[in-house]
Amino acid sequence: MSENVLEVKNLIVHYETQDGVAEAVNDVSFSLKAGETMGLVGETGAGKTTVALSIMGLLPKPAGHIIGGEILLDGKNIVETSRNKIKQRRNDRMMRKLRGNDISMIFQDPMSALNPVMPVGEQIAEVIRLHNKISKADAVKRAIEMMELVGISGERYSYYPHEFSGGMKQRIVIAMALACNPRVLIADEPTTALDVTIQAQVLDLMRGLKKKFNTALLMITHDLGVVAEICDKCAVVYAGQIVEYGSIEHIFNNPQHPYTKALFNAVPSLDKDVDRLESISGLMSDPMDLPTHCTFKERCTACCDACGEIDPPLTEIEPGHLVRCYHFMKETDKAAAVAGKGGGVAK
Repeated sequence: MSENVLEVKNLIVHYETQDGVAEAVNDVSFSLKAGETMGLVGETGAGKTTVALSIMGLLPKPAGHIIGGEILLDGKNIVETSRNKIKQRRNDRMMRKLRGNDISMIFQDPMSALNPVMPVGEQIAEVIRLHNKISKADAVKRAIEMMELVGISGERYSYYPHEFSGGMKQRIVIAMALACNPRVLIADEPTTALDVTIQAQVLDLMRGLKKKFNTALLMITHDLGVVAEICDKCAVVYAGQIVEYGSIEHIFNNPQHPYTKALFNAVPSLDKDVDRLESISGLMSDPMDLPTHCTFKERCTACCDACGEIDPPLTEIEPGHLVRCYHFMKETDKAAAVAGKGGGVAK
């Protein structure tokens, strides 16, 4: 068995629509060990949620398709790229057994994640009964324990979602996700809709529960502060690709990709008194018309002529710290890439 609980290898995901093919994720790779937390950071439309939905087997059908790559859970590939309907149905049955049991997800909006006409306690108990051979009474007892674990009185088992505040609804969603002690937990911007005080409480709760259950956590967020607070390592995503990957120390103390630097420059600082925050000019590339060269070139202040000719691969600039940028490629790789007008992963 692999020491990594979760491994994503060269994942490619397309959305096939009437208007064309959107290349949402392009050659994304990362891994997670038990008890480890990784942040996926990037602006809206970068492909972060698509990566999460691919892992969960919840890509919208019929548009979403995993075109290539592997997703390994404890060393076993859980991706079915074949369009064969029999193989797809077999894979769907396998994923239904894994979801909620081995892999769980905390969605961004707790109100849309909860059934408004079903008591919250019953929703937690339902997850427990689906994945465990357990009596209804024992499932209720376990659901009450999970509610109290996230700071909600078990007496509110029969309350409906509208009777809870936003922060408490998010706690219910967290309790539901952790009810079966999953190996991997995916949190898709779990604090975005909450005020700052409640955000801190939810992050403290998730940190404590992750330590208690030794769960591998994939945190999707726009907030670099959240990444610094809870994550062990970080992947910066742009236009469906990881452009920088490393430990928190690598990303925060020694950011190297121009996009990562631009993100940090856009964050308010207590040490500087400025009239306006810095912004990143331009827009992200259209996923239906991605360039064959570096996707960040048009917005990059450090670009050169070669950046418009090749799509650079991820290059390790120090142990565990990888950057997707022409300026960090080895000279031999630069020469070969420019000569062949390639070198990166074709989009």
